[in-house]
Amino acid sequence: MSGFLIAFIVLLYTFQSFICKKYSDNYPGDPNVSSTIFTIVSGLTVALVSFAVSGFSFSAGWLTVLLALINGIALFGYNTFLIKASQSGSYSVLMVCNLAGGIIVPSVVAIACFGDTLTWIQVVSVLAIFAAVYMMSIKKTDGGNGDTEALQNNKLLFPIFCLLLAVCNGTYGSLLDAQQRLIGTAEREEMVALTYIFAVLFSAVQLGVQKRKTFLSSFKQTKASLVFLIICSLIVATAVNLLVYLIPLVNITVLYTFDNAGVMLLSVLLSCIFFKEKLSPANVIGCIIMAAAFVCLSVF
Repeated sequence: MSGFLIAFIVLLYTFQSFICKKYSDNYPGDPNVSSTIFTIVSGLTVALVSFAVSGFSFSAGWLTVLLALINGIALFGYNTFLIKASQSGSYSVLMVCNLAGGIIVPSVVAIACFGDTLTWIQVVSVLAIFAAVYMMSIKKTDGGNGDTEALQNNKLLFPIFCLLLAVCNGTYGSLLDAQQRLIGTAEREEMVALTYIFAVLFSAVQLGVQKRKTFLSSFKQTKASLVFLIICSLIVATAVNLLVYLIPLVNITVLYTFDNAGVMLLSVLLSCIFFKEKLSPANVIGCIIMAAAFVCLSVF
């Protein structure tokens, strides 16, 4: 059952990436705030769905509120630094840092604070996945060191953005796990709801600073962008609630490895099949290595 749910979550997050891109392409306003609008709308949707999952009852202790506040900051930071990093340097390096943070930070916290253990095969499999991600994400335009003008002008800022992105991604996953270990499953929906509510508040403040005179008009949508926004928000809400349900049932390193790297592998394969994107030899080898690593994680 856990394996089926992990696969379903990977499918949901993969579909989310596709729908989110369609939303961004159809958003009629300033493209620089489209992700902020998405964070606000999807965050409110997640909070509402989580509230419904809890049976419309809300009971969060001070520790859950504190952890959710920190997690809301991490989620807001993740969205911010993902954009900053993508504008500043190599996509392949960005993806490795993003995935590494999402796997390594929760794993280290689980091992250091809660006594989790990993077999040597699992460790080697995760390391192989990092190499596979780099190979899969190399584009012809990367030129090895990245070919964007922004990268040349932000040699110092790019690694800082990547580091902060990794920390935020890892912190988000770690706190979702830590909250259930410390408190139990009784307040997991409250943890999710509060995390996204805090992220909504931070995003609303950011939007207010950026668009003081056009704050409300920034939410205006076309019919197409509204449909994509609603669908994507519901996907996010479903996926994150399934994720927190699985956290106490599966080794956290295995769960986050499949969650982070699985979405990337499936996205590459679907892009190749449906959008006719051509894969380089490095991309193909990366896919094979990642698939083999997934098998090792599942079997061992």
